[in-house]
Amino acid sequence: MIAWGGRRMDFELVIQHGQDTGRRFAIGDGGALTIGRSAECTVVVADEGVSREHCRLANESGHLTVIDLGTLNSTFVNGERLERGELRPGDSLTVGETTFQCIGQTAPDETGAATDSESSMVLRKVVETPRPGTMTREMTASRDKLYRAHQTLETAYQISQTLATARDVAGVFEGVIASILRTLDADRTALLLRDSGSADTDLRVAVARTRDSSSATTEIAVSRTVTNDVLNNGVSVLIENAAADLRYQDAESIVAQDIRSAVCAPITADNDVRGVIYADKRGAERRFTEADMELLAHIGSQAGVALHRAELADQLQRLFLDTMRAMVATIDAKDGYTHRHSERVATAAVALARELGHSEADMRTVKLSGLLHDIGKIGVPEAILNKPGPLTDAEHQEMRKHPEHGVRILSHISVGGMDAIMPGVRSHHEKWDGTGYPDGHAGEQIPWLGRLLAVADVVDALSSDRSYRGAYDVNRAVTMIVEDAGQHFDPAIAEALRALHARGELERLQKDLEFNVAPVMPIADALEETGGGGQETGET
Repeated sequence: MIAWGGRRMDFELVIQHGQDTGRRFAIGDGGALTIGRSAECTVVVADEGVSREHCRLANESGHLTVIDLGTLNSTFVNGERLERGELRPGDSLTVGETTFQCIGQTAPDETGAATDSESSMVLRKVVETPRPGTMTREMTASRDKLYRAHQTLETAYQISQTLATARDVAGVFEGVIASILRTLDADRTALLLRDSGSADTDLRVAVARTRDSSSATTEIAVSRTVTNDVLNNGVSVLIENAAADLRYQDAESIVAQDIRSAVCAPITADNDVRGVIYADKRGAERRFTEADMELLAHIGSQAGVALHRAELADQLQRLFLDTMRAMVATIDAKDGYTHRHSERVATAAVALARELGHSEADMRTVKLSGLLHDIGKIGVPEAILNKPGPLTDAEHQEMRKHPEHGVRILSHISVGGMDAIMPGVRSHHEKWDGTGYPDGHAGEQIPWLGRLLAVADVVDALSSDRSYRGAYDVNRAVTMIVEDAGQHFDPAIAEALRALHARGELERLQKDLEFNVAPVMPIADALEETGGGGQETGET
């Protein structure tokens, strides 16, 4: 871009490699042109490696300026990446697989005569010869393209793994949002779903997050013009430059929020568009690329499959729990004195587990094991369950079979997580001193879940009416369990029960779990009945 002796300079770009080899494009003094895939560009290059608007060249008083327009694949001058710089006569300009050579020519003077001839120009053609340890421009471009392809594949794989391990709908949402923020460097991202039975254009924000926020939200303004375009047409949309994109000039939220670039893709499952994924950037120099749009479309496809799978899993889980509750209700119907006993044990066990510092991830197992701990009683005769007095030895033996019956019943259920609850079902009648059943384990040989349920089971049994006695108040029930710690009960779990009671939380559970409290029996009678941990604390 030399102004020879102050004279004006015109330029031409000549295609040296790629489609339409030999074609020329003039850039007169004060002129400009844009190179890209879009039909609106001055020079249209049909190459997937070229962005819609790839670079711009302007002849400014004999200086030819080249500006890369924020592309993923970059613009190269003489084999070097260039964001903004000068293109001189003889230089090579490469976009994608197409290479141009710059030719300069002095413009005619005011008389119309050329002030210098083309033959007087000294043109240089850059031909790279690789030296040991170096790479040519073509080699560098191929390496960069391979690296970008590898990054895209690696990202797609990581996203697939994240969504494949999501256990529920919330897990799918979190995985999608985290993937977009991490891989697309977005300022804001949102997942919007179509409500069942609603109109096509009715979308709700299921989850959203901003770059500066560590927690998800549903309070975010998203351009309905953009999302409806994707929802109704089932195609991904890229807005490289929101201010210049004529498709969205009326998209109020785009303009009002000063959004620079946006990208949106459909969430699809079984050829049905379930919603959209949206992301945007606000920085003046930050834009999404076509590669970003393609990656978001991949995430949308994966999210649709994961969402469908998670919804089916949720439905199956609800069906399973409903079935289990029906089975528990059947047991309660057989034993008129244990109405909702299993539900109360499950809730008390969860409270104890939290008191002991266990994670929320453990709570489903604790609750389900508590709910089903007496499932084996379905095989115990009602005459034994409702006998108004102490059991005979033979009846004791029959009653003591219910933990093993329960394990046998549940072993036929293949729903995920059933194996984890079995120790509680089998071991909730084991005792710390080894005198319990069915295995006679002692101390920490007893599975933790069995030790936990033993305390939750007995505190409810003591606090409820039974066929052979009235209920104790909660204070007395807790005292009996604490006194029996180290013999019947795990001392740490008995202490957790005492701590809950000291804070008044057991009284709250008493109300919430429908404890049926009757007048307190004389302590002497109570001790005689339990025998320091006999029938009452052994048969619940």
